[in-house]
Amino acid sequence: MEILLVRHGAASWDTKTDIERTLTEVGETEVNAAAGWLATTDWTPDEVWVSPYKRAGETAAIFNRSWQLRLRIKSSLSPDTPLSELETMLSTFRGERLLLVAHNPLLSNAINHWHGAEAQSYWGMQTASMAMLTAEVFSQGCATLQWLRHYPNYSHNGC
Repeated sequence: MEILLVRHGAASWDTKTDIERTLTEVGETEVNAAAGWLATTDWTPDEVWVSPYKRAGETAAIFNRSWQLRLRIKSSLSPDTPLSELETMLSTFRGERLLLVAHNPLLSNAINHWHGAEAQSYWGMQTASMAMLTAEVFSQGCATLQWLRHYPNYSHNGC
């Protein structure tokens, strides 16, 4: 199975709650660049899972323009979701390719955990960063980090 982790683009702080934060112009530029680079590959997800936070939904919508898949809002995809809960959710996925749009520290911690490192955010998922992982089962130390890409140079593999 392949999971493409995508962190939302840069978001405004001009809201009352974290869940309401929307992409800024910079964030839209970042995400359009990421989605544009991904479109040059032949990678298409079977499903798109997205955090209920507004900025994640906006990010997923940009990626989904050409696929027109149903976005599956997963209420558990918050910045502080425990990795055990994420792994339980993933065990229900029956496809081969999953695009998961969410937040830090969840995404960086997931990469570290699945790739075999300590749970800390040193992988540095910046806004609009993408990480491709493969595994038979997503569990501690069981995945391979295929690539890690950041704005503005998505052609460079940062892993």
